[in-house]
Amino acid sequence: MIARAACVALAAVATLAHADATKSPSPPAPPVDDAPDPAVADASEANLESTENRRGLTFAGSLGGGLILGFGIKDSVGRGPAISLRLGHVATRRTVITFEAGVTAALHKPAGMNTSLQTNTNTNLLAGALYYVNPSLWVRFSGGLGVYHGSQVTLESGAIGDLMLAGPAVLGGVGVDIARFKSAVLGLEVGTSAMINREGVLLASGLNLGLSFD
Repeated sequence: MIARAACVALAAVATLAHADATKSPSPPAPPVDDAPDPAVADASEANLESTENRRGLTFAGSLGGGLILGFGIKDSVGRGPAISLRLGHVATRRTVITFEAGVTAALHKPAGMNTSLQTNTNTNLLAGALYYVNPSLWVRFSGGLGVYHGSQVTLESGAIGDLMLAGPAVLGGVGVDIARFKSAVLGLEVGTSAMINREGVLLASGLNLGLSFD
């Protein structure tokens, strides 16, 4: 009786072992890609500060040569110095929100008058954004208010006098960072603004050498 039970047990064990041996092997698990998705990384930083060299508040100042050109505004063409001051805050690793004040001056001599040189100025107060295309090259766009002051220019009546114009203004520019010294960056930039006023359109361009701190 005992021998018969042992034989039955051995037969059951052999049947289970044969079934396990004939099972198909499980397919290998697909490889896991640990590389981060750049699009996901950019989206996750939408409301965070940059992890690049730029972070927090930034300040930039630039100085160079400028050109004023008016369409429909008499005696508004001229060349002179240009200056720009920008305060910014880093929004993402490539974007900086900016607030700026820029002044372009044009030297001129009043027509038919034996006087010293006069200075016309175009001043812009703007808010916008600066975007880094790559670690060194950036573009910027902004909008706000423009104010033009013409000193001893020809008025609509034909008389010589001062002229004040104001209106909405937009600006576009591009720049490149040349060298970095810790938190200070030396760069070259060019920008053009357009201001619409009651007499026409005033354009002001500048090619400046700038220094920024971030």
